[in-house]
Formats: sequence, structure tokens, C-alpha cells
Amino acid sequence: MKKILNALFLTLLAVFTFSSCSDVPAPYDILGEGDVPGLTGGGTKEDPYNIETAQKKQDGSIAWVQGYIVGCVDGEGKAIATESKFEAPFTIASNILIADTPNETNYKNCIPVQLVGGSDVRTALNLKDNAGNLGKVVMIYGSLEKYFGVAGLKSATAAVLDGVEIGEGGSEQPSGSLIELLDATNPVNQVVNTFDEAEKDKDYLKEGYVNFAEVGGRTWRGKPHEGNGLIQATAYGSKQPSVISWFVTPAVNVAQMEVKKVTFDCISAYYKEGTKLEVYFLEKNGNELNQTLLNVGTLPQDADGYSEPVTLTGDLTAIGDKVGFIGFKYIGSEAASGTYQIDNLYVGVEPGEGPGPGPGPEPVGDGTKENPYDVASALNLTSASGTTIAWVKGYIVGSVKNGTDANTVDSPEDVVFGLDDIRLSAIVIAGSKDETDYTKCLVIGFGNDSQVAKAALNLVDNPGNLGKEVLLQGTLKYAFNAPGMKTITDHELVAGGEEPEPAKVYTSNITLPESTTNDANKASGGKVEIGDQEYSILKLGTGKEFGSWNSPMLQAGASKLSFFAVGWTGKTGQLTVLIENGGTFEGGATSKVIALDGKTAGAANNSPFTITPADTDFYEYAISGITASSTIKFTTEGASSDKRAIIFGINIK
Repeated sequence: MKKILNALFLTLLAVFTFSSCSDVPAPYDILGEGDVPGLTGGGTKEDPYNIETAQKKQDGSIAWVQGYIVGCVDGEGKAIATESKFEAPFTIASNILIADTPNETNYKNCIPVQLVGGSDVRTALNLKDNAGNLGKVVMIYGSLEKYFGVAGLKSATAAVLDGVEIGEGGSEQPSGSLIELLDATNPVNQVVNTFDEAEKDKDYLKEGYVNFAEVGGRTWRGKPHEGNGLIQATAYGSKQPSVISWFVTPAVNVAQMEVKKVTFDCISAYYKEGTKLEVYFLEKNGNELNQTLLNVGTLPQDADGYSEPVTLTGDLTAIGDKVGFIGFKYIGSEAASGTYQIDNLYVGVEPGEGPGPGPGPEPVGDGTKENPYDVASALNLTSASGTTIAWVKGYIVGSVKNGTDANTVDSPEDVVFGLDDIRLSAIVIAGSKDETDYTKCLVIGFGNDSQVAKAALNLVDNPGNLGKEVLLQGTLKYAFNAPGMKTITDHELVAGGEEPEPAKVYTSNITLPESTTNDANKASGGKVEIGDQEYSILKLGTGKEFGSWNSPMLQAGASKLSFFAVGWTGKTGQLTVLIENGGTFEGGATSKVIALDGKTAGAANNSPFTITPADTDFYEYAISGITASSTIKFTTEGASSDKRAIIFGINIK
């Protein structure tokens, strides 16, 4: 592409060109200020796509795109139609918007670009930290696929800004046919690859190997977890009728192998009918490529998430004394959009032998409460599917940062070692209270099935828990897409004193309504803002109609109910709390009637309500005889005037 500069520079350039144009290489061409891309482009660094072409070519292919940095999607809701921002200040670092003109303010004429957390590309390009980038021309290398629900560029790994190259992975993909890329001149007698150097969302490029997109533009890319390298192929989001991706080893000499077999670990994810992974012995025969399909056993086909790794083996004895390659062929499509991952590849040698790593260390502890796993052992035992339920001991060292992109912990900035800007829904534990390396930590996710532990352990409500040692029983499963624990069924603070009193807990350990629109019973959800944090609430009734709501069924044997309740600002009301389907309050009663005075905390207007609860707004009752069928009913029925109530911090223990 030609640079359009001012007339003086063009004149000088012409003189220079006549004298020395053959001596000056042009590795890539950058637009000058005021230029508008005039060519469609070819997707290469020398000839990048413009925005219009990139919007049309959303096939998952990897390409260079050029445009002006004009803004970003700058809001927590991540809605491009309403939260695109085109002038400073900017608060989000995870994306930018690029366009064909420097003054574009219509998101429909932009491409949103994903800036991967922890990458050099994000550091250099994001507008939150680099407001001066606004209006500059940039070339970015990434995957052409939907982002924020529109045509986008994801997983950016390289860029060029102000003539400076940023990041890695911008090498062009091999072209031509597969046979042209295979070199059989220097065969080896074994191949060992644990993929430890695989980089997240980057094409896996290693000397001697071939990574080739035969159809559909998709290649094998790195997908490491907790330092364990993996590579994967997928057709997810490709919108292609056919995707064929090859990953091929260096040439091997079967005759010289001590062990004539190929062994590897295989993982499937979100399997869809028609997705395939086939393993071949490939032999070059002149201009032909002979392909012998190997029987490696039954591949996993997990449709609900990531499967456990399955070790598969193919026998090479029948191949004879040939020289060839081991080829992994992924087959998918827009409909057959499942994912396959491979790891720990051993050809011509038993698994664990050769230059690869041997077995991992024996775990410390046995996972019981009396002898819990330490954090390092739990990290090794954590899996995506969560097949291990155990006790783990560690120190609470922090939490997951608010606003973490896609709820994924994959870079240091996603974890907070302390109390600044943290989440209610997670804590992070480590083997030492002074740990600051997130890769040595276990992320504890508090979902709806872990509300008791959440209320007692989260650092937003319980900042004094920082640095305390804790025992947790739960499932060793990825939380925030990182090694962690979920479904916390029991917990115990080992050091640092007793658990906080529920009077300071504004979170609820039962599931509250999510909709902010009244249902038929005049009940809804919403948020209350206390200090600088928001908490879920139960809102009942209107000014003239009472509301009621029944909780989910309780745990049998529960012995305490506590909650905050306030009325409407300046109004008086009434809240009745009933135990239904078994159980009573202390003394044998099944109901409690509470007079609500909106002159204390009070709520007004719409969610999120700003409330400063007083001690008198907190209610705590002993309960007994609770069965697995028992529920708690909250109702404003019986109120003589205003029939509204806000209830939050509902905890049943």
C-alpha cells in the first residue's frame, strides 16, 4: 500500500526513488496521517485487510488488519451498541475499536479487537493506559471472528504501531499443499513433545513440525493450563462448511524405533456430532502422499465441557521399515464445532521416557479433613471436569479482580493479592500467606452452591480473613477458567479467630430472584449499594399491593435464619416471615411479624438502592426441626399502608 504524505515529502521521495529504490526493502507498509485505505488487501503484513474486508471475512482465519484506533467498548456490560466510546477518558483495557477513518464514531463501521490479558499487544495498544494512541494507524494480527456479537478480530498476538513491531506470532501461515511442506530428509527414531512452550491462543510453530490449515483457515493453537502446555484445534465460531487442520511431527524412521508406537493424551471439549480427530502415518511417495489411518482407540466425546485426558496409543508395527510422519487431522465445520486437544506426545518411546518430563510429584496429604491436600497438590489434581472431591488447606491471600475479562484468570492482573477492587464471588488461596505468584494459587469460586462459605470467607464482607489459614471441602475443578475449587460444601478457619458474625454479612447464601421485574407475586430481584459494593436483594410488593416470595428448599438441620429488612423511605410497612413445610422458630411459632420503618435506612427509586443499614434493620432467629422440604416465605401481606419491603443478606445456617 502506498503512503500518502505531504507534497514536499512526495517530491523528496520521488527523487530518492529514482536514485535508490532497488536498495530499500519495504517489509510492511503503514498508512500516514490522513490516509484512507484504498485497497482491499490480502491479509498479509505487506498487504493487510482494511476494515470493510475484515468485516466480510469472518471465517476464523488468521490475518493482518489495518485501521485507525478510534475508541473501545468501555463499559462493564460489554454491549458494543450502547457502550462504544470514542473519546477519552477510557476505563477498559481489554479491547479497542479500529476503523477505516480516524474520526469514525459509528460502531457499525468499526472492528472490535480483543487485547489478550498480559500480552505485549494489550500493554502497547489499550486506550486506558495509552490515550495518545487515539487516532493512530495500527496493523494488528489476529483471528477474524465475532467479538461482542459483531464482526471482530480476536486473540491479537502481534501489531505494528508507529513503525514499531509489538508481540510475536505474526509469521504467515504455510501455504501450498501438505505434501510440499513435509521434509523427510533427516528422520529421527523418536519424537517427544509435552508442548510446555505452547502459548495461549497462538499458532503452535516449532522447528520440524508442520501446522497446516488445509481447509477453513484454522490451525492448531496453544491452550496451556497452569503451566501444562496443550495444543488444540476447533471449528467453534468458524462459520465454515468444512474445517481441516493438520499437525504433523518431524520425519521418523520406524525401523530405528525401540518402541514402535505413538502415544498421546487427548481431551475433547463441547463435542458436536461430526467432529473428528484422526491420526495417520504419512509417507511421501514422489508427488503423492500415502496416508495410513492408525487405530488409536476410542476418542473422548464430552459435550458438556472439557473431558478428562484420555491416553491413546497407535501401533506402528504394521508400518514396516518406512520413513514418514505422524499426522493429526482435525475435521470439523460450523455445525461440527467441537474441540480436540493433544498433549504428551511420544513416538518411538514409552511415555515418560526420553527428554520429556517424568511422573509428577506425589501429593502431600490424602484429601481428608485430618490430612488435607496442600495447595501445590490440589493444583496438580484440579481438572476441568472436576472428578475429585477433597479437603484442601491453604492461606487466603486475595481474590479475583473486579472486571476480569470473560471471568478468566489467565494473567497476573486478574488476581488481587490484597483487598483492592475485589470480587465477592471468589477468594484465592496459596501455600504461603506471602505468595504473590498467581500460578501457584488455587482460585475458589463461590457459585450458588457455595453460599454458606461465600458469606463467611469472601474478603469484601470479611477483610479480616486476609492471611488466615482455611480448610475447604469441595470439588477440585477449574474456577474462572483456572485451577481451583467449586461447590464448597464445608469450611473451617484454622487460624486467626472465629468467623464473623452474620450482622456484617450483606450477601445471601440462598438464591434470590434475578429478574428486576415483578412476577405474579409482586416479587423481584435487584441490587442494594452499601458503601462501594453492590449486593443482591429481594424486593416485595408495591405501594398498594403486597408481595410474597418462597425461598428454595433449605438444608435439613438448619438452625439459624438472619437477614436485613428495610421499608420504603418515609413509609411504615410490615414484613411477615413464615417457616413452611416443617420446622419452627424458637419457642414453637412458625411466623414472625416485623414492623418496617422507612425513616431509618429506607429504600427509594429503583435498583440499585443506596442504603446504610442500621443495627435495628438486622434480624436473627433460631430455628429448629428444619427438613429438606422446609422453605422460608417472606410476605408483606397484612401491611396497612405501604406494602413494599427490601430484604438482603438472607443467611440460613
